[in-house]
This record gives sequence, C-alpha cells and structure tokens, in this order.
Amino acid sequence: MQAPILDTPPHVEKDATPVFLFVCKDGPTAPAARVAHLTGHLAHVEANWRRYIVAGPMRRPGETAICGSYFLLRATDVDEAWSIMRGDPYVTSDLYAEIEVTDVIPSIGLWVEGKIWADPASIAHRANGD
Repeated sequence: MQAPILDTPPHVEKDATPVFLFVCKDGPTAPAARVAHLTGHLAHVEANWRRYIVAGPMRRPGETAICGSYFLLRATDVDEAWSIMRGDPYVTSDLYAEIEVTDVIPSIGLWVEGKIWADPASIAHRANGD
C-alpha cells in the first residue's frame, strides 16, 4: 500500500549539513574533453556518490547537446566541496569555461521530504539575509 499523497508539505527539521551547488558551463573544447575524460569522471563521481545529492549534465531546453554540468553536494565547508570537485577529471582538464559555486539551503520539496519552516514568522529573519 502506498503512503497517501499530502496536499501540503509536512514540517521537517532542517538538515544542518552544508550543501553547495556547482554550475559548470562548458568551454569550447568540451565535447572532445568530455569524451576523453569520461571514464575518469565516472570513476570519480561513483567513488564520491554518497556526497552528491544529485548531479548530471545540462542541456538548453529543446536541444540535445550538453552545455555543462551541475553538482549538488554535501560538504563541511566550501573548501571541502572544492576538494571533491578538484578530484574530477572534468574539472582538472579545463572542460569547463566557468564554474560557479553557491551555498544553498534545501528548504522545500521531495528531497527535503517537506518544508523546513513551521510558519512564515519562524523564518522571517532569513528573508533579509540573517
């Protein structure tokens, strides 16, 4: 028997583990570099799979060509997150022309299994960056 689908998300405790989003945009030699380093890249992400919440290639809507990759990963801090990323041959081969990293707060959704706020007042202080 399946669990009932809820119309409203349940309140859940916020996970204290920092989460970092890496958005990696391809450089001009990316297609060749992706093929050349595929085996090493896959070995790296498989070895670190428990650190990734999710990761994969990116495509522009309606296109089939890969334009980059995204990695959502857990780490104690941004230095540790970069350490994991620097072990990836896709990163060390300069496949990516640009890598942007952002510290994110998973707040609502299926992965979170609900929402991290009880009511708007409980998180109002965060709305202005506190």
